[in-house]
Amino acid sequence: MYDHPDEVKRLTWESHELWFRYYTEINEFLQPVNPGYSDWAGIYSPDPSYMLQCDFCYMIGPEMFDEFVKPELAAACRRLDNPFNHLDGPGQLAHLDSLLEIPELKGVQWIPGDGNPGMAHWPEVYRKIRAAGKLIQLFLSDSGLDVLNIVAEQVSSAEGIILCGEVLASEESRLLELLKRYGAI
Repeated sequence: MYDHPDEVKRLTWESHELWFRYYTEINEFLQPVNPGYSDWAGIYSPDPSYMLQCDFCYMIGPEMFDEFVKPELAAACRRLDNPFNHLDGPGQLAHLDSLLEIPELKGVQWIPGDGNPGMAHWPEVYRKIRAAGKLIQLFLSDSGLDVLNIVAEQVSSAEGIILCGEVLASEESRLLELLKRYGAI
């Protein structure tokens, strides 16, 4: 990035075009039978979507993020109907403000990372995401079903929060109660 910035950018855009070429080819094969889209994050979308990520961002500062990562990420967001970004660990929080400036980005999945306080302990992150008008994706975590209540309280509402994860059959009544509370059923 220091020695050959133009080459890094060239390769970034080359891989961008190849990724979307194959995304489009797979999509054409699956349509019109496929009823929607999902990815490793578990969010369903009726329109093209993906959980974008750049784990490498953990190792670079905001200036390099804005120069080498953000332009491609913004372009990817423009090519998808419902793009989300996976923000992985406190080292990536330095890029949150810049990331939230991308108008086409629909939402952010914040994962605190191993050894850090759980998902319920980052109200400032969720408030920033909410203030930018983006959706928040949460995974059921160490706080279980309570993570939705905790984060909803931190940002004053459950609106725009997507909760993904597995619930034990023994917690079915709590899950149904939660879904009713927030108007999901």
